[in-house]
Amino acid sequence: MDAADTAMAAGEPLDHALIRTRLANGGGLVGVDLVYLPVAGSTNDVAGEMARIGASHGTTVVADAQTAGRGRRGKAPWQSPPGGSIAMSVIVRLQAVAPERLGRIAIAVAVAVGDAITSATGLVTAVKWPNDIVTSAIGDVGTVRKLGGILIEPALGNHPDGTPVMRHAIVGIGINANVPVSRFEVMDQASLAPASLSGELGGPVSREDVIVGVLRALDHVGSMCSDTGWIETRQRYEVRLAWRGRPVVVGFPVEGSSAVRRPVAGELIGIDGSGALTVRDQSGTLHVFHEGDVRVRTTELDRGVRLPVKP
Repeated sequence: MDAADTAMAAGEPLDHALIRTRLANGGGLVGVDLVYLPVAGSTNDVAGEMARIGASHGTTVVADAQTAGRGRRGKAPWQSPPGGSIAMSVIVRLQAVAPERLGRIAIAVAVAVGDAITSATGLVTAVKWPNDIVTSAIGDVGTVRKLGGILIEPALGNHPDGTPVMRHAIVGIGINANVPVSRFEVMDQASLAPASLSGELGGPVSREDVIVGVLRALDHVGSMCSDTGWIETRQRYEVRLAWRGRPVVVGFPVEGSSAVRRPVAGELIGIDGSGALTVRDQSGTLHVFHEGDVRVRTTELDRGVRLPVKP
């Protein structure tokens, strides 16, 4: 790493007082109750414990660095170097949400985060289903790089009548802000290459601006998930869905299990009303996925799988 990269990576500590002031004057709820930690193991773990003892909707944990962040299914650590990353978790308490609608929250958060990044920095992003924030280039796997990730951990329970509901959810958000890509460890072959806001824009960004923008955007997640708001949310998501209309392969890694499920190849169509991915195979059959890992021409997943070719 050269001297410029070292200086950028070191960065300045977050001005959490400024974040609090701006959010307090914004009229929303998310982030007004903000806990700042110079270093955290996992902000999701901290927020989860706070939620269990009654912390209110919108309570937010922000850390300058994480040492034990995690990705979906716990399959990969989320790297949050000090001074240049954004690592935060928000407690979301909506009116009782049925478990089959939890996918809407992931979709709405991805749209909100993408909009906030664009508003704060001018950078237009895309999303890799379900909720990875990626560069907006549409093309082969190498041209889509990961800027950030979203990890949603719901706490499920039951109504007195026994109906399953979501009591709350922890929305964890990690964004590579002013981090030189050279600082990231080499990922496995199946992982997207990393990217950062500063790398895409050619200079550092205000982490405070991005955080405030994201937290203000999250104030609208409830309405975005409602029956009236969901139609527009789904449309906004599909517009930025990486590889939509392209041949993809959906694989099924299962952590801690030797179970094998054959990858499915087809054209990525979009998402359905629950937020599940829809893919049409070569025979015309539409497949719906509530889990899986989407890739374009990744060797491990493509081996022995014939992709449909558009005329």
